[in-house]
Amino acid sequence: MKWSEMFTSSIGKKLVMGLTGLFLISFLVVHAGVNACIWANDGGVMFNKAAHFMGSTVVIRVLEVGLFVGIFIHIIQGYVLEFTNRSKRRKGYSIPMGNKGSKWYSRSMGLLGTILLLFFILHWYHFWIPSRFTGVEEIEIEPGKYVHNLYQLMMITFSQFDWGE
Repeated sequence: MKWSEMFTSSIGKKLVMGLTGLFLISFLVVHAGVNACIWANDGGVMFNKAAHFMGSTVVIRVLEVGLFVGIFIHIIQGYVLEFTNRSKRRKGYSIPMGNKGSKWYSRSMGLLGTILLLFFILHWYHFWIPSRFTGVEEIEIEPGKYVHNLYQLMMITFSQFDWGE
C-alpha cells in the first residue's frame, strides 16, 4: 500500500479514526480529572485554578487547537465511513447475527457519535464559548491573581436545568 493510499483506503480511514479516537480519549481523561476538582469542597478554588492553568498555558492551548482538528477529522471521517459502509451493502445478511456477530454499540456508532456531537455543541455553548469569548466573572484567588470563575458558571448552568418538576 502506498503512503497516499493510506488515508483513502478503508483500512487507512479506520486507522485515522482509531488514532484520533485515542487522542480524544486521552483528552477526556484529563478533562475529567480537571472536572473532578469540583469535589474538593473548597468553593471552587481548586477547580478555578485548574481551569485557569488549562486555559492560559501555551502548550495546552496548542494542544487545544490540535484537539479541535482531531474532533473534526474524527467526525467527518466517521460519517464518511458510515455512509460508505451503508452504501456498499444495500441488501442485509440473510441470517441476522445480532449480538453474535457484533455488539449493539459497534453497530450503532453513527447514532452514538451524533448524540455525542450534540452534547459537544451544548458543552461548547455553555462553557467553552463563555470562557473564551463572551466573558465570565473574574475572582481573585491570590493577591493580584484573577481567574475566570468557571466554578460559578458551572453551578449556575446546572442549577438552571429543569428536571420537569
